[in-house]
Amino acid sequence: MTAVLGILNKQAVAIAADSAVTVGGPENHKIFNRANKVFTLSKRHPVGIMLYNSASFMATPWETIIKIYRNKLGEASFPTLKEYQTNFLEFLASKNYFTNEEMQRNYFASFAVNIIDIEINSVVIKNRVLFENPTEENKKQIITLIEQQFNAVKGFVQGNKSICPEFEKYTYDDFKKFSDVVFGQIIKNRFTDNGVILPEPLVELIKETIFSILETKENRTNHTGLVFAGFGEDEIYPHLIPINVSMVFDNKLRYYLDEPNCANISDENSGAVRPFAQTDVINTILSGIDPELNNTFLNNFGTLFDKYNQFLLNAIGDTNPLLSKQIQSVDIRKLVGEYASMNQNILRENYINPLMNAVSHLSKEDLAEMAESLIYLTYLKRRITNAEESVGGPVDVAIISKGDGFIWIKRKHYFKPELNQFFFDNYFKI
Repeated sequence: MTAVLGILNKQAVAIAADSAVTVGGPENHKIFNRANKVFTLSKRHPVGIMLYNSASFMATPWETIIKIYRNKLGEASFPTLKEYQTNFLEFLASKNYFTNEEMQRNYFASFAVNIIDIEINSVVIKNRVLFENPTEENKKQIITLIEQQFNAVKGFVQGNKSICPEFEKYTYDDFKKFSDVVFGQIIKNRFTDNGVILPEPLVELIKETIFSILETKENRTNHTGLVFAGFGEDEIYPHLIPINVSMVFDNKLRYYLDEPNCANISDENSGAVRPFAQTDVINTILSGIDPELNNTFLNNFGTLFDKYNQFLLNAIGDTNPLLSKQIQSVDIRKLVGEYASMNQNILRENYINPLMNAVSHLSKEDLAEMAESLIYLTYLKRRITNAEESVGGPVDVAIISKGDGFIWIKRKHYFKPELNQFFFDNYFKI
């Protein structure tokens, strides 16, 4: 895990990241504190990039990809930051040594198996007795439960679906042509070889569910967050554009723009703070309350209203059926929503807006100090509580401004700079 952050005002954008990286699975993993997550996207122009979540793309380290792109870009520039982002994605999709067909199928297999295992495990946890006693009758019931689970997931995904750009015209038939061989092997390894024969309609349902997830903008499956920050040639104020990238499937790059977290500084919006990955501590400082604690308060408020209504119903009994019916018709969720909105208005007026007003007037030095401090506070909370120390190590900080370009404020090196002057001498050689 990690914590990365962008703070913007009209003068500059400060970007910062910790150095922690987690290697391994949820049950057996190790945390290292030397990862690089902040890079210059151009050696000549005021553009940078941060990354979080996965450190590699289709087994290739993002650091390698970014530096290959940077050398290819050379002295070229674009009018807007958005065009830098678009050009980077075009570069990523064009390099088949990152994403040859065999690699695409292998990564899709991992993607599909992960989804299948999550949903099957969900059924197992709720119905362990059936799985521990695999009679013929229980097997039939298990198949029914698995079918219900995938139907529910498919319905949820399709009901909240927003399609990734590369998959807007991609059909289910196209999907099956590329993935049927992979699915055949998955079904054999996961089910048939273990004595479980899935009916063909259920196999088709599993395929349809995975296709729906594949084409959807979602962040549950393994992905990398790429955060572009800086200025295009025609832009006088900084911008920040985050995207989620996961893999290439059938030569289509699976990515989408993380629109809610974009930040565009303008005359109307003169300050912004955008945290990514582990955001709880930073959001607590920005909003004045821990987000989880706020959700707990809202849930407790709704529970209390339910109890109060039940108390009134018990007190009224059968004496006034009309009044009892009116009490039962009260929409608790609407009241909780109004309560949440009232609280949000208070937080915005007393905490968020004053802080953003202060951010809009910070100097470049103060932006850098604020960015580093917010990352450090996230680390400190992990350090002094029982939480895993998944944020840590040196904090890399940079300032990007229109006039000065990309300036490192703090940066770790894996080598001693004084022993490697040739590195700096060669940096700007194209």
